[in-house]
Amino acid sequence: MGELRKRGKVWMADYVDRDGKRVRRSTRMTDQQLAAKVLRQWETGERAVELGIVAGGRAAGVTIADCLKDYVASLSVAGRSDQHKDRTKQLVESVKRFCKWETLADISSEGLNRYCESLKTERQANRTVGATITAVRSFARYAVRRGVLPSDPTATIAKPSVKVDRRITRRMILPGEWNWVQTALAVEVLRNGQSSQERLLMYRAAIETGLRSNELRELKRSSLTLDSDNPHVTAKASTTKNSKMAKQLLSDSLAGDLAKFCQRKHPGAAVFNPVSRTEMARVLRADVADARRLWLDTQADKQAARDSDFLASPDSQQQVIDFHALRHTCGGWATLSGVSLNEVKELMRHSTIVLTADAYGHIGADARSRNRNLIGKMLG
Repeated sequence: MGELRKRGKVWMADYVDRDGKRVRRSTRMTDQQLAAKVLRQWETGERAVELGIVAGGRAAGVTIADCLKDYVASLSVAGRSDQHKDRTKQLVESVKRFCKWETLADISSEGLNRYCESLKTERQANRTVGATITAVRSFARYAVRRGVLPSDPTATIAKPSVKVDRRITRRMILPGEWNWVQTALAVEVLRNGQSSQERLLMYRAAIETGLRSNELRELKRSSLTLDSDNPHVTAKASTTKNSKMAKQLLSDSLAGDLAKFCQRKHPGAAVFNPVSRTEMARVLRADVADARRLWLDTQADKQAARDSDFLASPDSQQQVIDFHALRHTCGGWATLSGVSLNEVKELMRHSTIVLTADAYGHIGADARSRNRNLIGKMLG
């Protein structure tokens, strides 16, 4: 039976491995109960190898990619939806890339913790962090059940509370800022498997249509109607948040550019091909950061420019730019252009006008204030 001893703030574990050697390792836990759980997992894994239940070192010979493929297939057998399977796969792959994991033996609680800390630094919601932890832990438990991983190294990581989660506030990209984003994307940089041209078209489509990231990813060439008087894109009901088909109009300019971009794609091919859905927000922030650097280089007063909110994320109001901010930009620009809130509601596919007014009503406040005396004059 192993023992726990405290060294400084953390608990050290002493136990005997499968070869009969005494091992002393840091559990990296300051809580004794969590440290005891880690010790039990290590001892259970050693016993499993000793009894021949798990082949020693087998985890080092099994790649995460191969095991993940089998895991996703098992989710199909269990009747999980395609959306759930895709989401789980993307989350695990994102952590794998960040941590540079290759085999099952590389999986560690330290790596997953670092990735989750990076999400928090980027002001990702606790719900997103929790979903990532759930996906990786479920995958690790599957590997344990298959006998290719002696124990789940991520089992001690707790998910953050959603109840105390502070929802992030997104900001729209202003028209003047957008010009610099386009300038930055004129330089070819491959990110998330997409060229600068493809990302620019995807961002333009998001701003014009208000489609969400998942809705854009699911668009096929057959979803685009570009050779008509009213070019538009059709998102299937199975891909939209409200489970209703969405028909969003396109400008002639974007329709023409999409036609050139998709001219060699077959009808069933995806219009946009980001490698990872979970990386789309990170990539947009990188493109915005490039645009801000270009803008800063043109400013005479560097200190004032650095203190400016121009393309800043977060800005002085702690508002951030993520991929969903492009949808917010769609509604914001429409309101700034004088489109009525009722029309903005239809564009954004809101269930009620209250949602639209809460999100964009303040943007048109100046226009309303200029007309505040109209009824008074009519009353005499």
